[in-house]
Amino acid sequence: MQATTQLFQTASAGECAEVLDFWLNECSLDQAPDAHTVQQWQQLFLQRGNKFIRLASLCQQWLNETDLI
Repeated sequence: MQATTQLFQTASAGECAEVLDFWLNECSLDQAPDAHTVQQWQQLFLQRGNKFIRLASLCQQWLNETDLI
């Protein structure tokens, strides 16, 4: 997950959206990120602002739906 977090720090909003969609919606449960990781991603997207706010909202929605926090 560290490589994904690093990617989210520098990649374009479109690339981040594609990768985030995979991790939150498409990967198998045994590969899925834990709640702490998704919270980190959410904070990172909030810090990046603008186009990334939508991605932070997707992280929050995933956290709410999975009842992990």
